Amino acid sequence: MTILYIYLICHDNPEIKTHTYIGCTENFLKRLNQHNGLEPGGPRITKRAAGSWKPILLLKHDGEKINISAKLIKKEWKQSSRGIQSRIRRGFELAVKYNLSIVMPKNSNMNIDIINYVTERWEGDKAVLTDEDWEHLLSSDF
Repeated sequence: MTILYIYLICHDNPEIKTHTYIGCTENFLKRLNQHNGLEPGGPRITKRAAGSWKPILLLKHDGEKINISAKLIKKEWKQSSRGIQSRIRRGFELAVKYNLSIVMPKNSNMNIDIINYVTERWEGDKAVLTDEDWEHLLSSDF
């Protein structure tokens, strides 16, 4: 089985209707380039606003270790509300629920409260979160 990434990307213009997008792919960098119109292929909905899609949160799905399909996790994630904060929080909830690895950019230039909360806890090459941090992430209104 292959590694798949279930991802949340965000357009830097919050005024567009499709400000966030959740997808699934084996090759995230290629897929991000497709969203941004740098490579052929990709969904039409993000191509209409191409050029400024940024990665927010990736969930790493190893099919050999996880019994539920990545597509079902993606579907469950998409059922959350469309707001960026709630979609990020839902991504964290799914990572905990299905024991998925979380990948996110260390230095995001987007001012998103929940992302800022996590990046304040970087140590070395990863964020270190206590049980209290997780409780706060999953229960607070950012």
